[in-house]
Amino acid sequence: KQVYAMIQQREEPPPGAAHTQTSGTHTDPGNGPAAFKDNAAKHAGGSRVVGLIQEVIADSKKTEDEAIRSEQDGQSAYENFMIDSNRAITTYSEKLANMKGSLAQSNEDHALAKKDHKATMTHLSELNDESGNLHKSCDFIKDTFDARQAARTAERARQRSTRSSRPRAFCRA
Repeated sequence: KQVYAMIQQREEPPPGAAHTQTSGTHTDPGNGPAAFKDNAAKHAGGSRVVGLIQEVIADSKKTEDEAIRSEQDGQSAYENFMIDSNRAITTYSEKLANMKGSLAQSNEDHALAKKDHKATMTHLSELNDESGNLHKSCDFIKDTFDARQAARTAERARQRSTRSSRPRAFCRA
């Protein structure tokens, strides 16, 4: 803003074509080049422009340094993130491999358990059949026990009566 203000305050050059001034006066042109005048007063505002430019340069350097620091911080954060990510990936890969191994072992154990269960169920079925057969046999014995015992008792009684009715000579002593 100060630069624009200085530009607006300076004097406008006289209208017309540019020309080279030579030594002499305004009435006598002379024959040498123009002498340098002390223009310090005329260009005193130039030090403000130079100061502004130096300030802009300093601000630019400061901004550049901040950008470099920020970039370095970002780079180190990215590197740390990648290290952590790679560690996590490795850890999860190991966990996944362990889980797959456990799953395979569990599937194998399950298959063996199914096979054992099937064999046990077959054995239980055979035992159940045998138990049924034994139960039928026991029921038959229970159901016919009284009749068989009565028949035996009657047979013994007949044998006794037959013995007592036989002559004793036929009996052996």
